[in-house]
Formats: sequence, structure tokens, C-alpha cells
Amino acid sequence: MMKHVFVILLLTGTLCATQGSANQVTAKPWEKFLGAWKMVPGPDDPSTLKIEPEGGDIKLSFGCKQDGSCLDIIIGKYDGKPYKDAGSPTWEASFRKTGDRTMQEDGYSSGKPSTTVTWELSPDGKTLTRTIHNIDAPGSKDAMQVYDRGRGPVSKDDAFIGFWGRNWNKGDAVVLTYSRKGDKLTFTDPRGVVHDRNCDGNDHPDSATGPSDLYSCRFLDDRTYELTSKRNEKVVSTITRKISEDSKKMVGTSRNAEGKTVVLTYEKIE
Repeated sequence: MMKHVFVILLLTGTLCATQGSANQVTAKPWEKFLGAWKMVPGPDDPSTLKIEPEGGDIKLSFGCKQDGSCLDIIIGKYDGKPYKDAGSPTWEASFRKTGDRTMQEDGYSSGKPSTTVTWELSPDGKTLTRTIHNIDAPGSKDAMQVYDRGRGPVSKDDAFIGFWGRNWNKGDAVVLTYSRKGDKLTFTDPRGVVHDRNCDGNDHPDSATGPSDLYSCRFLDDRTYELTSKRNEKVVSTITRKISEDSKKMVGTSRNAEGKTVVLTYEKIE
């Protein structure tokens, strides 16, 4: 998907483990997080994509919820030029049609190429498939998202215009995996990128993302952890994950630098 630095937060997240003295770190909280977790639809997921005419431009809104709010909004043209994202000051994206039912999207984080996304409409125009390739995470796997056409505007000149709802039964599942690595925790995000986490509450370099990226993390209790991510010494996001009493569900609450909050739900699958 686009990114988005924040949308990337919607789809990747991070797990951390408490570390310190032997008295501070126990296997008990780690055991509740270990394994694979699949993202599932929640009560108010940011899972709708809206494409609407806006004067002589096109308005693309990503991560829209039932209340009408959207995480990322870009207004521009299909001209291949980067346009700013109203939801994130560090993100830009360009769009250009490559056919009547195909389109190329290029995302830029802080001016640097970050993602390429191919869009393809089904012959009947009722299904939209977006295949996301991450440039800024070398070796990461591509992800396919499938959307069904819902209510919304239609256009004879632009088949992409309309409201598109995420189809969770199609496309690639969003899976987070946690494992133990010595006295640390290892987190594998949905892109297949592996992150080692030392959650002693101090800042540590995040070698899996970039030289200017730092993280700090800690357990708040045996079912809850908190992660803070920084870029160029500035906080870009905070994530809190909490495991249910039956240990079958996990709810992640992400907040970006602008204060926007996203709540995502996961189920334990192994």
C-alpha cells in the first residue's frame, strides 16, 4: 500500500521484550507473545480506500474508517509527479496510469523512494488488486491486497474512481511472528524483515530499517508492551500491544507523530 510511514505502521508493527537484570526479565511475558499472529477485521478498521474526483484532480484516501476519517489523503493527478500526503508530512506519492485498468504508484519517505505499488482492476471493474513492493526494506517480500467495489462515485472516464473495501478473505494475510533469541526477542514483520529487540527502555539502533532509526521498548505488564520509534532523534510513532486474558487475541494501538491513532486486531494462529 502506499506507505505509508503510518500505513506501514497499520500493516508492520513491532514486538519488543523487556531486558535488564535476571530479576527484571522473565520468560512469562515472552511466552504470551511468542508465535504467529494474523491481523483480522476489527470493529472499526481503517480498511476502506476511496478514490474521488476533486476539481480537476483526483483525491485518494487510504485507511478510511466507518466514521469517514482517513489516515492518508493525497490530492493530485495521474501524471507521475509526487504529491504530499496530508496525513504524514514525510510522505509523498505519485500515480500514473499504465493502461485502462492498470496503474503504477511510487511512494517516497522523506524524499527517498520507499515503495512501488501496481494497481489492477478486474475485467468487470468490481475488484481492485494492489501489489506492494518495498524498496527501503531490501529482501522484503511483496504483499497483495484485494478490495471489492462498494458504494461511491463512478466515472466512465476513470474506472478506479469509487469506494473500495478490503477483502480479508483474499490477498496476502498480514502476519506478525515473534520468537526468542537468547536473552532478546526477535520480531518478523509482515514483509519478512527481522528485527532484534532489546527492551530495556533505552534507545537502540534499528539496523533493519535505517541508520537514523532508533527504538526503545519495555513491558508494562506480562500482557502489554510499549514501543517508541524515532527517526533523526524525533519520535515518529508509539505502539502499544496488549494480549487478551485468554491469550488468543492481541490489540495494537499505534499513534503517529501527528497524534493520529489506529487500532488493529490480531488472532493467534500458531
